[in-house]
Amino acid sequence: MDATILIPTFRHAVLLPYAVRSALAQEGVEIELFVVGDGVEDDTRAALEPFLADPRVRFFDRRKGQRNGERLRHEALQESTAPIVCYLADDNLFLPGHVAQMRALLERADFAQDLPVNIWADGSLRYNAFDLGNPVFVERLAAGLGGGGLTRAAHTRDAYDRLPYGWRPAPADIATDIYMWQQFLTIPGFTGVTSDHLTSLIFPSPLRTHMTAEERAAELEVWQGRIRDPQFPAVLDAMVATAARRAAERLKLKSVRLERELERIQRTRWWRARRAVAKLKPVRALRARCRDRS
Repeated sequence: MDATILIPTFRHAVLLPYAVRSALAQEGVEIELFVVGDGVEDDTRAALEPFLADPRVRFFDRRKGQRNGERLRHEALQESTAPIVCYLADDNLFLPGHVAQMRALLERADFAQDLPVNIWADGSLRYNAFDLGNPVFVERLAAGLGGGGLTRAAHTRDAYDRLPYGWRPAPADIATDIYMWQQFLTIPGFTGVTSDHLTSLIFPSPLRTHMTAEERAAELEVWQGRIRDPQFPAVLDAMVATAARRAAERLKLKSVRLERELERIQRTRWWRARRAVAKLKPVRALRARCRDRS
């Protein structure tokens, strides 16, 4: 096997088949698919039943685990012998080249992520800048300020085996996935990489609380149909470029607002008085002595 794909699932029986089909449609690689049931009900078992005849699919039907069933994921991975592990949420989709792309990235890294793009409920894409190859973003991940999400993540099995714990329940105030990814940063000489090419489609649940399960399934049906279109990769690249441009525009607008706020503050009496006090000789002398002591 080239890769293990792990799908944790709980109560997404209507959506799960779409994720499974996208995992089994990977091109250019040999995969095994582990579906980890975290206290699932009969509707989920029925939804998965048609796929169990495929020898690549294994179903770990377990009782509800602590929090999000993280330890169940760890137990399942003990039965994987593939050199890399990719993750797929049960309400997201892989493009056919996702695992091949992750395998290529992991030839030079311990941990890889797909391009950080989410699909909003109106069908538009939102780019959220994050780069595991940049120390600034790695520091943000260490502080819990970004880099989360299950579907876009992949890692080598060797890196996983060097972790202090592997999957385990996260504290209530920390997102499950971020808590897990932070462990990889403790590996001596850790190397991470973020893809420049989008190969997964993420449909965040918090943006879809107004949608029924059937409406979400219809959304996945549309996107899965688009994936089968030979022209879709070029269309998706154009959508990603638009999302990146809009992200740059939002950043520029934020910068302009901050500049205007600073200008407003600098015109206040308080600011002018502060600048006047700072220019007094006693204040400058006191600052010089403080610098000398430090």
